[in-house]
Amino acid sequence: MGAGHNFQKFVTAILDLSNSKEWLEAKPEWELHAVYHDASLRACECGHEPINQICIIKNRDNGNEAEVGNVCVHNFMQLASRRIFAVLKRVRAEITKSLNPRSLELFARRGAISESEMAEYLAYWQKRSNMTDEQRSQKLEINRRVLEFWDQESARLAAAFRTNGLKPR
Repeated sequence: MGAGHNFQKFVTAILDLSNSKEWLEAKPEWELHAVYHDASLRACECGHEPINQICIIKNRDNGNEAEVGNVCVHNFMQLASRRIFAVLKRVRAEITKSLNPRSLELFARRGAISESEMAEYLAYWQKRSNMTDEQRSQKLEINRRVLEFWDQESARLAAAFRTNGLKPR
């Protein structure tokens, strides 16, 4: 890991919010709940700073949440945050690129797209050709809505952090 990523400090912070007090048992309690970008100076639970790619992880069992850096979520918890940030960057640079299944699942859970839109998108997400005009149009519309949702969510969550010091529940 790069300088500043303290695995033990991260584990201690997550275990404090977990039902289990053993890392290997506590880790599966957590899921990726949201991702956002915050350009302000932030620190991860591991002590690394600054972080700009923020992941909100949520405990499935008790509802606790933590805002941590993308690197720790990827390296220590093996959640798909890195792929989601990468695909959002690619789609922002070229709107015709495809969102990946993990990002579609996340944004469907967050209400940015419907379950049926996600299912339709997944039916053609890897196609580069042989897409109908309707599929192309739907893909572009979903990509635009996801980026707009992400921008709004990032602005809202970053502002809430600056105001309250933590994400509103």
